[in-house]
Amino acid sequence: MGKPFPLVMEPAGDKMNFIQLQQYFQQNHENILKAASEYGAIMFKDFDIRSGEEWASVIYQSGIKETEYIGGAAVRNLIVGNDNRMFNPQILTTNESPPSEPIPFHHELAQTPNPPSHICFYCSINDAEGGSTPLIRSDMVYNFLKEKYPDFIEKIEKEGVKYSKVAPETDDSSSALGRSWRSMFNVQTKEEAEAAMTKDGNTWQ
Repeated sequence: MGKPFPLVMEPAGDKMNFIQLQQYFQQNHENILKAASEYGAIMFKDFDIRSGEEWASVIYQSGIKETEYIGGAAVRNLIVGNDNRMFNPQILTTNESPPSEPIPFHHELAQTPNPPSHICFYCSINDAEGGSTPLIRSDMVYNFLKEKYPDFIEKIEKEGVKYSKVAPETDDSSSALGRSWRSMFNVQTKEEAEAAMTKDGNTWQ
């Protein structure tokens, strides 16, 4: 039997509220991050977390370095935090596109020079019907592709990957990839966007 994926952690008895879970994260953050690395993902189930603010306070105790959402393609709304501060605790919606829009498996901000080391999800309200956050182990995908398409994988590892993105001028929430260039780089003018892209090593036209 292989290791479970994801690793599910639940309260042993009564539900733990966010203060208790916050204390647990503070005291065990190294073990939590080690388990996340070992198992690939952790699902914290049936904890009494009632808001994004409470979840943000728990995650803050993990010691995970916060990453600003710059360069991403999804239209997201800020739930917790402040747009005017660079690295304050933030919780954002996952994607504002309608449920009919498919979201393929991906690594968060893989197309940027500094993707986050970890990504954390919080479910506030369960869908009455459907709804899910599917997970897949990237190492298994890689091993499968390397075995089945070794030449392709060798070419990618040798030459790298080039991402191409057409960004609208304003956010398009009807698309799962509808984030505007203004929102993508947190700027207002084309000159500011070009400066941000230059800083990250991007080219544009």
